[in-house]
Amino acid sequence: MRYRTLALAGAALFLATDALAQGQALSDQDYCYELSQLYRAYARFNTINVAAAEAMAACDKGDPTGAIATLSKILVDNKITLPKQKP
Repeated sequence: MRYRTLALAGAALFLATDALAQGQALSDQDYCYELSQLYRAYARFNTINVAAAEAMAACDKGDPTGAIATLSKILVDNKITLPKQKP
C-alpha cells in the first residue's frame, strides 16, 4: 500500500512536470488531483481533516472549483509548497 501511494504521487508529479515543461497549463481537474496527492502524502501520519476529505471527494467527482481553494489553504497553512498551476 505504501509503495502504491508513493508511485501515484510520483506519477502525478511526473505528469504535472511534463505538462509544465511543454508549456501547457494544468487543467483545474489535474491541479486538484495533484493537490489531493500532496495532501494524502502530508496526512499519511496525521489525523484526517474533514474539510480536506470533502475537497478530495469533490475533486474525484469532477468539481475542482472549491476544492482547489480548500486544499491550497490547508497545505499552505501546514507550510507545504504548492505546485505551479500555470507556466
